[in-house]
Amino acid sequence: MSCYEEEDEESGVVGLRKSSSSSRTGRGKIEIKRIENTTNRQVTFCKRRNGLLKKAYELSVLCDAEVALIVFSSRGRLYEYANNRSHLSPYSSSLG
Repeated sequence: MSCYEEEDEESGVVGLRKSSSSSRTGRGKIEIKRIENTTNRQVTFCKRRNGLLKKAYELSVLCDAEVALIVFSSRGRLYEYANNRSHLSPYSSSLG
């Protein structure tokens, strides 16, 4: 499934439209629910956290966007990314 911008001719509003193609193959969808197995849940968190941090970095580089991301694990550990550290400073006193 891909997304692309589409402009409504009457209103001039630009929105995203999803297009699906049944001829494409890819990964199957997973059911989004809590992972009961603690080890599997921790491994999934680690992989998805790293992917999320990478996507935040890529968004900041590709789009010249100011990005700040704060993630807490189930154990309360803090993971953060900011392409400009000053964006995290308002939260630093409450986080640590």
